[in-house]
Amino acid sequence: MATSSVPPCAMYARIKTIIAEARLESGGGGGYDNSSGGGSSPASPGASESDGSSSADEFYPPDLITSEFPRHASPLSSSARDEFDFDRDCVRQFFVSSPRVLDDVHTHQQRTLLLLLPAFASPADAASQADALSHWLSGLDIAWVLDMGASGRGGGALPRRELGSRVSAWAQALGTMERLFRRLRHRELEPAQAAALGELAAASSGAMLGLAGAVAVLGSSPSTLLAALDLYAPLSETYPVLAVLFSWGPFHPVPAAAGAALAGLVETARRGGRDLGAFVRSHCTWQMPQGGEVHPCVGFWMGYLRCMLRRRVSLHLVLGGDDGESPATPLAPGAEGIHRLVAELVSCLEAALEEKAAALASPGLRQVFMLNNTHAVVRRAAGSDLRHFLPSDWLRVREERIEGLIRGYMDASWVPVVSRLDSGGGRTKQPARRRRPLIAFYTAFENACSAQRCWNVPNPALRGVLRNTVSEYVVPAYRRYLDDHPEVEAAPGHTAEELEEQLSDLFEG
Repeated sequence: MATSSVPPCAMYARIKTIIAEARLESGGGGGYDNSSGGGSSPASPGASESDGSSSADEFYPPDLITSEFPRHASPLSSSARDEFDFDRDCVRQFFVSSPRVLDDVHTHQQRTLLLLLPAFASPADAASQADALSHWLSGLDIAWVLDMGASGRGGGALPRRELGSRVSAWAQALGTMERLFRRLRHRELEPAQAAALGELAAASSGAMLGLAGAVAVLGSSPSTLLAALDLYAPLSETYPVLAVLFSWGPFHPVPAAAGAALAGLVETARRGGRDLGAFVRSHCTWQMPQGGEVHPCVGFWMGYLRCMLRRRVSLHLVLGGDDGESPATPLAPGAEGIHRLVAELVSCLEAALEEKAAALASPGLRQVFMLNNTHAVVRRAAGSDLRHFLPSDWLRVREERIEGLIRGYMDASWVPVVSRLDSGGGRTKQPARRRRPLIAFYTAFENACSAQRCWNVPNPALRGVLRNTVSEYVVPAYRRYLDDHPEVEAAPGHTAEELEEQLSDLFEG
């Protein structure tokens, strides 16, 4: 069987160029946030509409967006934008406010706190304390923690689609509490006021543990894992500070409950970490895109990995110990445990894509599907900090894989077309016999073009490489045939230039 006439070095150089574009477009990492935990998900610096996968979740099926990644997925998607409409004014105010404005907000909260202290003075009035606590937590937009109970028994009623936004509000409120408690604690308070402040701190921080308990009893899922990691850092850092601030001993109910909640989050996160590989496979069950386009799971999981790495300190502390104990030191750059986890999950995603490709009937379309998806995975890895957590030869191996997919596509789709020109007796003097292979070639060529116009290669650079590869293989072979048989004329509409024009319309979807 004939092979592609495109020089391997030329094809490989083009492939290396389009892979390098991801690094250039991202500026070496773009807007990726290296923070260790919490917050909204990272932008998608290495992805754009040109690779067919756009933002991290633009193609997510709505039911999976709302059930699994309500906020941990890319904030660029329409679903994420809709969910965060209520918070835009607050975010905008935060960024444009002067330090004086923010200080005024804290001053107002501090005054409110002082006004609530009498309800926690001795002798205790349970009804007054409950009303004051509700008022205090409502002012921080987290009164819903009172419905959960510190034990987390209300976890089953926690709406999963609200999980991300609730964790974010919880972390922000806990930080505000700590700052205000510290400010007041360093003021000269009357002994009764200091005691009341301690009671209010214990009641509010104890109520806050309800969310941690609720997350700990949720079923294992990707969003639960991220939520557990988001809660782990502030819980492990803030509650010891509060214990020192208010002289809570080891047997005080709040530190004891915080320790139990932390242990529950660790177990939940470890369970989710063990299940991540199964999650990758099970979340690749969406309907296959038409024309070999990028599968939705690519954006979903590559975006998820970037979100997970934003919490990599918590991830290392929670998942890093093979002996069941958390490491004593935080994650250092290049920690092998995180490297191994990222590499395994990307490989699992690639294996799932291979399984999806196997279901396609056309061998050529299978190659195009894997080409699109491999290219999308590479762009998302090369254009973000994910590349630092993958093996040093990972990009080179994928570049070679893309080259092999192009060759496989050529062998499946165009080598059989060009082979029609090699049959029919070579330089026989009978024009009728010389025309037969040409007719067979025209038929095979039109059939291939007709089918492959419906195939889609969304990325312009990759589409250009594929079109050039086809054209540089088919058109020269056709020209040689016509040159070798001057007595045979090309059929109308089938000059070499016209065939080249038809090939320029391939892969438009």
